[in-house]
Amino acid sequence: MSQKIVVKSFSSKDLKAVQEILFRYPSPTGRIWNEDMVKQMIDDALTEQPDGVFVAEIGGKVVGFAIVVYREWFEIAYLDYIQTKAEWTKKGIGHRLIQKCVSWAGEKGARIIYTETGRNNDRAIEFYKKHDFRITGCIPDYYQKKLDAVILVKRLCQQQRDLDGK
Repeated sequence: MSQKIVVKSFSSKDLKAVQEILFRYPSPTGRIWNEDMVKQMIDDALTEQPDGVFVAEIGGKVVGFAIVVYREWFEIAYLDYIQTKAEWTKKGIGHRLIQKCVSWAGEKGARIIYTETGRNNDRAIEFYKKHDFRITGCIPDYYQKKLDAVILVKRLCQQQRDLDGK
């Protein structure tokens, strides 16, 4: 029997769990996350987009998180971060998080949602492609010398936005 995945808005009590998730993964720049870096990232995200930080829980335990930001001026959303605990990969956590971010972006009025990942991150690229993101370009040496970023974009439903009058 599968356990229910609940995606909800981040609260301060989720910080330690998010830190634990990130401590297991070096950033694409090669830096290792520490408590202060994670806290600063979350604080910055909450300052910029207070309703754009989400956690996924199973049985009341945080097993993943995502950060998404809406840019009203351009009517676009940027998926800044999405990560699950290693032992919960390929169990639907990332799927539920990205569904939430895409839905949230559409509700805000975004025409597109985009993200970037390292050119060498095949697992992430395939994940995004499964969710209808398409590679639209790259940024050379983005993360570090010789590690390019690929830009992935998903067009959101224009028809629904037209019906909503946005």
